[in-house]
Formats: sequence, structure tokens, C-alpha cells
Amino acid sequence: MRMRTPSQTGWRARPDVSLLIITALLTVIGFLMILSASAPAAQVQLADSMFFFKKQVIWGALGIVALAVGMALPLDRIRSYSKPALLVTGVLMLSVHLPHVGMTVYGATRWIKLGPITLQPSELAKLALVLFVSDFLARHPERGWKLVREHRQILLPVAGTLGLVLFQPDLGTTLVCALVCYVLFWLNGTALWRMGLITVVGVTAVLAHSLTTPYQRLRWLAFMDPWKYPKDIGFQLIQSLLAIGSGGVFGTGWGQGKQKLFYLPIQHADFIFAVLAEELGLLGSVALIALFLLFAQRGFAIAKRSQNPFHQMLVIGLTTIICAQAFVNIGVVSAALPTTGIPLPFLSAGGTSLCITLFSVGIILNVSRQSQVRLRLLKQGESA
Repeated sequence: MRMRTPSQTGWRARPDVSLLIITALLTVIGFLMILSASAPAAQVQLADSMFFFKKQVIWGALGIVALAVGMALPLDRIRSYSKPALLVTGVLMLSVHLPHVGMTVYGATRWIKLGPITLQPSELAKLALVLFVSDFLARHPERGWKLVREHRQILLPVAGTLGLVLFQPDLGTTLVCALVCYVLFWLNGTALWRMGLITVVGVTAVLAHSLTTPYQRLRWLAFMDPWKYPKDIGFQLIQSLLAIGSGGVFGTGWGQGKQKLFYLPIQHADFIFAVLAEELGLLGSVALIALFLLFAQRGFAIAKRSQNPFHQMLVIGLTTIICAQAFVNIGVVSAALPTTGIPLPFLSAGGTSLCITLFSVGIILNVSRQSQVRLRLLKQGESA
């Protein structure tokens, strides 16, 4: 008797419902916090308190479409885009430095202005890099590497991409991308001596950049003692700590925060967690962190269930980069890490970040659905 496939029996695999719910909760929290954090500044600057909120909702709608596309695209087709995606991303990151194309905000040139739309190529670089590294490592187990050829094929594109991100300058995104690549190399079974060499090179590069770049040195000074520089380099971090401390256990209430009233800079973007901590308190902050931990748990569980090496690497990479961003951002805002410009996924205002993050979640859900199909086929085989 011929065994029928799940599609022939009318059964349809569902994506991981828990991850979908967590994503929905984080996205809704993001909308609410952007409305609260940005309304006063938007009213004064643009005479429209809903400006940033409406903009984020539009990007959120596009992000939902991106999530659906990530779930629907065949994973083999997504894999085939790994090299072109990295190449296109590299071209876009170079183009931000062209006159009348790139935008410079707060001393960083990270954006491309296309009429009313602003794109941030470094957000695309995160996805492209994870896709490229996952594809390569799935095809080249560590024991099959040839010292020159394979190292050149993987390390040069990775180093080039990280260099372009760092040159914008964007040390935070560079470090997060490097961390994800490091995790994937380690999971692939890369020899300890090679991991050690990569570590030494990476740490040396970061220290050299931090010590030779004036604005990075200032950030280190502000991190070590912000109260010593209360009116200049320490101002933002002090206001962030005041916001977090003012929230107490239960918070001041949604929309009732004071630090967002022209005290805390970039309150609806990189420092939105400070607004959340003030208005929702310790309980709200812990709940948000718990949601990201649950997101990580579901992502790694999906990777564990999959038997496809590429799918496993891809899901681990995407899960790691989303959660690493979240905890680096929270660490920066709470003065546990030196200040660096990196958004809080799902919450910080930024259309490119939200769309790419939701598209990444769509890919993870796509893998979870494929894993369910495989398990269903195995159960049918056992019962036949």
C-alpha cells in the first residue's frame, strides 16, 4: 500500500504557534511604546503627535507581509539567494557614502533616502550574513575545510561585510553580527585553535577601533562614569538611568513617563527600553525580558527539531541575532554595556529593522512547519 503525503490527506502543517504569539505580543508592545515615547516630541517638532506611531504602523503592515512571505517561500529558494543577497547588501552599504544618496544622523552614515522612504542597509546585512554563513557551513563541515580555499570563501566575505558595517560607523551591529558568526562557527565544530585565532583577531580589532576613534573613546568614558560628564557625553546615559529608576516596581503608568519630555534623547528609538522601564516599572521590564527569553527558547527548539543542517544553522543564526540585539540594547540602556547605537527588536522605531525582523521570524516559522511535515511523515511510516 502506498503511503500518502500529509498534503494528500488534507492535513496542513501549522507554524509554531507559541513563537507567533510571542512575536505578536512584542510587536504590539512596540507600537504602544512608540506612541507613548514619541508623542510629545512629534507634537512639538512636527505638529502631529501620532507621526512616528503612524509611520511605524505602516511599516508594521509591510512587516506582516514580509513575515507571510518568509513563511511561504520555499526554503531552498531562500537558500539560493545567499550569495546575491550578501552582494546586494554590500553595494547598498557602499552607496550610503555617495553624495545625495546616504543620510547622516548623529554622526553615523547608515541610511539611504528614497523619497519618503528611508532604508538602513546594515539591517539587511544581518539577515544576508546569517543566510550566507548558514549556507556555507551546511555545505562545508569543519572536517572538510581546506586551509586556503574554504577559509577564503567564508572569511573574506564575512570580514568584508563586517568592515562595511563598522565603517558607517556602527560598532554595535558589527559586534552582534560577529557574535552570530562566531556562534555558527562554533556549532559547526570549528577547531578550538581556529576559534581562538578568530577571537584574538576580533578582540584586537574592536580594541583598536575603540582606542583610535574619538567618539568611541568618549563613549567608554561616559560608560565608566557618566556622572562625571552630566552636561555632555554622560547626559544621555544619566537620563536613561533616571528613567529606569523612576519606574520603581510598578511604573508610573503607560503614557505618564517624565524623562521622555525632552530629557531623554532618542527616546522612541535606541533608548525606548528606558521609557518602558519608567512607565511599566520592574514588572514590565522583567516581562519584556521574559518574552525575549521565550523567543530564544522557541527558536532553539525549532532548530533542534529540524534534521536539515542548513535549516538548523539558519534558525539558530536568526534567533541569536534577534535576541542578542535585544540584550545588547537593554544592557546599553541600563549602563551594563558601553553606549552603542543598536535598536531594540520589535520595539524601537525603524521601518527597515521591523520588516527584516518580521521576515526573519517568518523564515523561522517556515522551518517549524517543515519540521512538522517531516515528523508527520515519520509517524505515518511507523504506523504503515
